[in-house]
Amino acid sequence: MTSMEKIAEHGGPGVGGRLWFQLYVWKQRELSHQLIERANRNGFEALIVTVDSPVSANREYNTHNGFGLPFNPTVRFTLDMMRHPAWVTGVLMKYFTSIGFPRHENYPEDYRKSVLSGVGAHDAMRADSLDWNDIAKFRDIWPGILMLKGVNRPDDAVKALSYGIDGIVVSNHGGRNMDSAAATLDVLPEIAEAVGDRMTLILDSGVRRGSDIVKALALGAKAVLTGRATLYGTAVGGEAGALKAISILKNEADKTMAYTGCRTVDEITTDIFFGQREGNRLRDQAVAAF
Repeated sequence: MTSMEKIAEHGGPGVGGRLWFQLYVWKQRELSHQLIERANRNGFEALIVTVDSPVSANREYNTHNGFGLPFNPTVRFTLDMMRHPAWVTGVLMKYFTSIGFPRHENYPEDYRKSVLSGVGAHDAMRADSLDWNDIAKFRDIWPGILMLKGVNRPDDAVKALSYGIDGIVVSNHGGRNMDSAAATLDVLPEIAEAVGDRMTLILDSGVRRGSDIVKALALGAKAVLTGRATLYGTAVGGEAGALKAISILKNEADKTMAYTGCRTVDEITTDIFFGQREGNRLRDQAVAAF
C-alpha cells in the first residue's frame, strides 16, 4: 500500500536502511519487467521473486470474515466500527479527510486502484506459467542480488545456482497457501547440505519464537524472516508494537544462545541440538560399510 519510492525515501541507505523488493510475477511479463526496472531506479539492492504462489490460495477464513477486494462494507463490519470509535477516528476518518483510501501503489500503473474500486488485478496478476526461463530473464535484467522465495527442494536449490541465483528463501508461504506443505525447518538441512556455501539461505515460515531463529541458524540458514510477528506488533501498537515484537524475539534468541553455550551467532551450529552432524554422518557411513 506504500509506494517503493516512499519506502526508499524513508527507509533506504540515506537513513541507514537496506532495500529489498519482493516480486509476484504477472501474467503479462512486461508488467513484471517494468516493476523490476522501477525497483532498480529507486535503489533497491535485492530482488526476491516469489515462486510459490502461481495460483490464488483458497483462504476460507478470508471469505468467512468478509475480507476481500474490492472492499464491501457489511452489517458486521459496521457494527464492529461502532464498537471501536478510536479506530474509526484514527484510521477510517483519515482516509476520508486526507490521504484517501489505500491503493496498490506498487502495482503497474493501470492496476493502481483504490481498495474500494471494482477494478482488480486478480486475473492479470497470477503467472501460473512461471518457469526457469522467466528466472533467466529476471537475472538478465536485474543487476543486483537476486533471490527466489519458496524453494523447498535440494535439487531446485542446486538448479537455481546454475541460473545465477544469489540466495533462496526456504518458505512454505507461512502455511497460507497449502496447509500440508512441508515445514521449512524439516527441509532446510538437506538444502543446506546440497548448496553448501555457494548461496545464501534464508528461512521463512513458522518463526514464532527467538528459539526458532536459533534453530534455523543451527540448521544452515544465514538469516530468518519474522514478518508475521512484527505485523502483529504493528497492528496492536504501531512502531512501538513492532519494536516490542522484535525485542521479544531478540531476548528469546539471546537466552537460547546462552542455554546452548553460544556467545556469538557464529557459534550456532547443528550440534547444539542434534549432536555433531558431520560426526554422525561419518559414523553412519562406517556402520553401512561394515
